[in-house]
Amino acid sequence: MKLLLIDRDATDLAGIKWFLHTYFPGDVYIEICTNISEVPQNIRQFEPDAILLNIDLFPNNLLSTLYRDLQKLSGAILAMTTEPLFKNALKAIDLQVAHLFVKPIDLEVLKQKLTAISLRTPQIKEYTQENTKESFYYQLFLDNKSSSIDTHIHFAMIEPEHNETFNKLYNWLQQTPIHFHMKTYPLSNRIVCLFQTHDIKMVEKDVRTLMKEWRLISNSSLNIGIYDGTATTIKNMYTLTKRALHQSFYEGFGHIFYASKRYETQPFDPLLTPEEQQLLISSLEDGNLEVIKTFLYRLSNEGIYYEQDDLRIHLTSVLAQIRRFMLKYKLHEKAVIEQNYRQLFHLIIEHPIFYTILNGIISFTQTLIELAREARIEKRADYVELALEIIDQQFKDSSLSLPFVAHRLGISPNYLSTIFSKKQGLPFKRYLQQIRIHHAIKMLLETDFAISEIAHLNGFDDPNYFIKIFKQQIGITPNRYRKN
Repeated sequence: MKLLLIDRDATDLAGIKWFLHTYFPGDVYIEICTNISEVPQNIRQFEPDAILLNIDLFPNNLLSTLYRDLQKLSGAILAMTTEPLFKNALKAIDLQVAHLFVKPIDLEVLKQKLTAISLRTPQIKEYTQENTKESFYYQLFLDNKSSSIDTHIHFAMIEPEHNETFNKLYNWLQQTPIHFHMKTYPLSNRIVCLFQTHDIKMVEKDVRTLMKEWRLISNSSLNIGIYDGTATTIKNMYTLTKRALHQSFYEGFGHIFYASKRYETQPFDPLLTPEEQQLLISSLEDGNLEVIKTFLYRLSNEGIYYEQDDLRIHLTSVLAQIRRFMLKYKLHEKAVIEQNYRQLFHLIIEHPIFYTILNGIISFTQTLIELAREARIEKRADYVELALEIIDQQFKDSSLSLPFVAHRLGISPNYLSTIFSKKQGLPFKRYLQQIRIHHAIKMLLETDFAISEIAHLNGFDDPNYFIKIFKQQIGITPNRYRKN
């Protein structure tokens, strides 16, 4: 197996290379690239079976070029990042990486991923070398209009619940009684089956038998896609059946999916609105897990489907709000919680079943709510972050003041004043005025409300005082600002 490592940190790469050479003596050939501009040339010359790259190094304008180069590979793309940030999750999704590591890399997990790749690589090469231009694999991936399947053969595809059982599943299929009238062709994570019968009812009966027997011997499930349309090319059958199997993301495993039963995805904005962000933060603060459950489960309504990538992006946005909540109460300082957070990040961007992802988020959130409640009792919270939260929620209230916020937090006004000024770089009152003026500016530009009404809606009882503060901060009066 040929592996290309891409990162500016040559020391890190040298350590990874040493580890892999120790574990795969003589079985892995490793090249290192520390210059981003040389990446395309390295890919073309080395032709790696797998790539491990630092996704932080690639700006968005280089991703499309990099993706075109990587698409030419038959191997897997692995990525690593220094921080599990939303923008890096987007990059990973765009590159369709097989796994996204967070530095420092868990070398045992890397070993497992590369072992799985190395097991598949010879298999792919073997079929490439032994089969001619008219082989089944040639017809599967290249559009050959003369390669339609006869009407007495039915096309199906099997997908195991757990990738690590793939080899076991393929070997088992070779030994089943059904094998005598079924030809199997392994792919990277699915198995194509050609049933030599004209009766689709017989195919359905056979695949149900396979599903039952596989569960008994492996304690896991299968998803099976069946092409039930009109005669067409093998490539078209493969494409339509594969698309049908994508429903496993929404439905889970243990199902038969038919190519003719298409599901339509609904438009969906994956980014959280300010109102949704506020709802999540408020629910976390109030310990209202039911509201969070309702918010998440709305994405899994029966019969309504959204694009997988949009859902994953949406959930990483949810995770960003959860992260914000963790930082307030310093929960990230607990090693187990931080590890669970990183595992949840990978679950969101990698797990094949949507419902499992939702349950993972809910379970983690419940734990955080309980820990935050303990932190409040022990006064370990970040009081400045909590004060900022109260300001964001109540800046329109003219009675909002430093003593009021301090009382809400259970600390003295003097203590809050000191830590607030130190962290934010300006006094509480000045910060509150800036927030109110910021929102007033939006209303001046986007509405035709009177100046006095805008003042009142943003926490200023006295319009003249509002005009005075506005001029101090902006340099001109609100009326002049609107006219300009």
